[in-house]
Amino acid sequence: MISFGRAFIANPDLVERLRLDLPIAADDLASWYAGGDTGYLTYPAYQHAA
Repeated sequence: MISFGRAFIANPDLVERLRLDLPIAADDLASWYAGGDTGYLTYPAYQHAA
């Protein structure tokens, strides 16, 4: 569970990324527990090339 928890923090669309074999974004450990939304609500979903 811990290994998926870290991945879910940086990848709000983790299930979709795993299903489609898309790259996994790295998490920013420095933003954890810093207060506010940074590091929790600021990670974007995967953007497909147009």
